[in-house]
Amino acid sequence: MGGSMKYIRLIVTLAALAFLSVQLTSCSEKAPPFNPQPERSQKFVVVQTTHGQVAGFEAENGLNVFLGIPYAEPPVGRLRFTPPQPIAKWRYVRPAYRFGPTCPQGLDEFEPASLLYQDEDCLSLNIWTPGIDKQKRPVMIFIHGGGFIQGGTGDPLYDGAQLAKRGDIIVASLNYRVAALGFLFLDNYGQEFKGSGNIALQDQIAGLKWIKNNISQFGGDPDNITIVGESAGSVSVMFLMISPMSKGLFHKAIGQSGAINLARTKEQATIYTQRFMKFAGVKDVNGLRSLSTPRIVEIEEKLIKDAGFEADLLFAPVMDDIVIPANPVKAFEEGAASGIPLLNGTNYDEYRYWLLYFPSLKYIPTSFLLPFAPEIRDKLGNKRETVIAHYNKVLQKPGLSGVTFALVNDMLFRIPHINVSDMQSRHAPVWMYRFDWKSKVSDDLGACHAIELPFVFRTFNSPTSYQIVGSNPPIELSNTMMDVWIAFIRTGNPNIRGMQEWPVYNTQRRGTMIFNEKCVVQDDPDKSGYLLYKGILY
Repeated sequence: MGGSMKYIRLIVTLAALAFLSVQLTSCSEKAPPFNPQPERSQKFVVVQTTHGQVAGFEAENGLNVFLGIPYAEPPVGRLRFTPPQPIAKWRYVRPAYRFGPTCPQGLDEFEPASLLYQDEDCLSLNIWTPGIDKQKRPVMIFIHGGGFIQGGTGDPLYDGAQLAKRGDIIVASLNYRVAALGFLFLDNYGQEFKGSGNIALQDQIAGLKWIKNNISQFGGDPDNITIVGESAGSVSVMFLMISPMSKGLFHKAIGQSGAINLARTKEQATIYTQRFMKFAGVKDVNGLRSLSTPRIVEIEEKLIKDAGFEADLLFAPVMDDIVIPANPVKAFEEGAASGIPLLNGTNYDEYRYWLLYFPSLKYIPTSFLLPFAPEIRDKLGNKRETVIAHYNKVLQKPGLSGVTFALVNDMLFRIPHINVSDMQSRHAPVWMYRFDWKSKVSDDLGACHAIELPFVFRTFNSPTSYQIVGSNPPIELSNTMMDVWIAFIRTGNPNIRGMQEWPVYNTQRRGTMIFNEKCVVQDDPDKSGYLLYKGILY
C-alpha cells in the first residue's frame, strides 16, 4: 500500500512468548526456545531445508503453514547498510509458526504491519502450502507495498491461505528492509556498499533465491514461480524483471498499481542520503551504524513530514547500473525482461487512497497543489494548463479536486503501466486490467489504491478491508479475481471459464479487462490519457 505521512500515537507491545526449551542430543549448540504446541495448529510439521529443519504447523483448513523463516543473516551491527548475507546453517529444529518482525518504521493506523513487533532482524519469509509432497505446485511469491517506507508480511491483508487452498498452489511472502535501512545510497563510501541504494531489492532477490532452492521440499515447483507485488511491491516486481541480479529466479510476474516511474538517479539518491546524514548529525557510515533504531525511524519521519506529498520519492530504488539498469525504460524496450509473461494493471481512482491521510485534498484546487508537488509540476512543464483543461473537459463533475485525482492517477499509475505493457508486449505475452469497483465506505475513496487486494487474497476480515472496502463486498468478483490470478500463476494465461475472453495485449488494441461486478474487456479505455501525456511521460 501507499506510504504513510500521518502517524498515530500508539504503543503496541506483544507479550513475551513462552516456549519449552529443547535440546537435541545430536547437537553441540544450544537450541532456541521451542514450543511443540504452536497456537492455532493441529500438529507441527517439520521440513528439511538447505539451512536446517523448520517446524511449521498444520492449520485447521489442512494447509501447512510456515511463518518467519529467516532467509539471510540478521542485517544488524556491521551488516547494517550492506547487502544481505547468506544465513548460517542451524542444527536444531527451528520454529516457524509466527511472523518475523516488521522492519523498523513509523506507526500508521492505515498500515497494520507497522503496529506489529519491529526489529532490524527482519529478513524472513512465509509459506502456505497444501501439502508437503512431490506434487510440484506452482509458486506465488508476494512482495508487499508500503511506499518503500513501511509495510510487512504480518499484515492480515496478505494472508495467503485462501489463495493457496483455492488454487492448490504455494503462496509465499517475504519481508525486506524499508526506508533508510533499505535505500540509503552509500556507494561512495567503499566497495562493500556498492548497490546499497537498492538493498531492499537485494533482500528480495535473496528471498527469491532461498525459495527457489528450497520450495521443492514444501511441495512446490522451482521451475514455475510467479512474483506478485502491489504498490511498492509492484514497482519491485517491474525492476526485478529487468535486473541482471534476478535472472532465472522466477518465470512470470504480476504487477498491481506500481510501474517503473518511482526510481531515483544516483544524484537524487545522494542528495537524500546527505539530507538524512545532516539530520542525524553524522558524517560517515560508522556514524550511521552508531544510530539507534528508534533514532533512525525518528529521522525518517521528520524527512517524510517535510517531503509532504512526495514522501514516496525519498526512499526508492536507484538507477545504479548494478541492481537496476541506468535506463529502465531502455532496458524494457530492448527486452531485458524477454520471455517473462506479465499481468498488470491499476485501479480507477488510485490517488483517492491518500484522502485517508490528507482529507483536505478534496478541497484544494489543482493549481494550488502543484507547487507542493515539484516532481509532477516539473514534468508537466509548459503543458500544465493544457493538461488541466483536458481534465476539466472530460470529467463530468471535476469540482475542486477532481482534476488533481485524475491527473495524479494517470501520471503516477495508469500511464506508466500502459508504457510498460506497450514495451513488454513486444517481448512476452502481456495482459492488462483496470479495477473499477468502488468503495462502499465512502464515495470519496472510489476504486482507490489497494482496494483490489482483499478481493485477490479473500481477506475481507482484515483492517484494511474494513477501512476501504466496506461491508458485503461482491464475493463473485473476488472469486473471479482469485481464479484469474491462480490461472496466470499456474499457466501464464489468466483466462478462465465463464469470463469473457481476455486478449493478449498489443499496442493496436490495448485490450483491457475491467474488473467490476460485471467483468468486461474494453479496447484502449484510457486512450485519451495516453495521448495527452505523449511527450510528457514518454
